[in-house]
Amino acid sequence: MTAAYLHIPFCDHICFYCDFNKVFLEGQPVDEYVDMVIQEMAIMKERHPNEKVETFYIGGGTPTTLTASQMEKLLIGIQTYFPMEKGAEFTVEANPESISFDKFKVMKEYGVNRISMGV
Repeated sequence: MTAAYLHIPFCDHICFYCDFNKVFLEGQPVDEYVDMVIQEMAIMKERHPNEKVETFYIGGGTPTTLTASQMEKLLIGIQTYFPMEKGAEFTVEANPESISFDKFKVMKEYGVNRISMGV
């Protein structure tokens, strides 16, 4: 089984207990980060063309600090380079203060079927 983890390091605020790599969202080049992650996925797919990802996890930071359009662009990239079988686990970490109906709609449309909610 092949699993993939994608790290989104941006946060609306920095939690004192978190030891993960993270940066305060304001002023960060988020669009460029998303573009570079998609380029990295293309490189990995080229290097490992026969790998099938059975589990995909997007963590952070706080992935839901991405706007709905940034989230959509990222998920399109994932579906392009690492399409998953129906029913494969596809998780996104979320925080209640950074989630919205539009973001849930985008995640559902592109196959996310599990939310890991921090409270």
